[in-house]
Amino acid sequence: MLFNPYDDTNLLALIVVLNNLLDDILEDTEAIRATTDSEPVLSELSNEMTTDGTEQTIVTEESPAGILEPRCFKLDFTNQTAGETVVVRTYYRINPTGAMLEQSETTFAGVQDPILKLIELEPTRFGFRITIEKTVGANRDYDYELFYEEAP
Repeated sequence: MLFNPYDDTNLLALIVVLNNLLDDILEDTEAIRATTDSEPVLSELSNEMTTDGTEQTIVTEESPAGILEPRCFKLDFTNQTAGETVVVRTYYRINPTGAMLEQSETTFAGVQDPILKLIELEPTRFGFRITIEKTVGANRDYDYELFYEEAP
């Protein structure tokens, strides 16, 4: 009579291998999710600013939650005539307790060609501001659009 007792050694070894593979898959899945959850989303802000002869803040971010990457700022000069001059300034804060420091100043005098101006912006950890000041002429409306990403 032949008797073969049940031996689950191979089955247990296979279960250990499968368990390790599932742990690796779970770890990879969690790493992928952490990456995708932390990816910034491109956002847009648009509005209109009417000049009044003072330096006016168009857009400001005083204390971003993480790294803020303003992509671009577009300013529409459709309403500006030969009699107007405006100055557009950008400011950045480069440390958490510091002041906003002027980085650039651009003067736009008279009718603009092209009428849509692109102002390049840079990443910031501590904030930025864009202002406009009418220095000559009548008050005019300026449409604007800002694209930005903020990492959590």
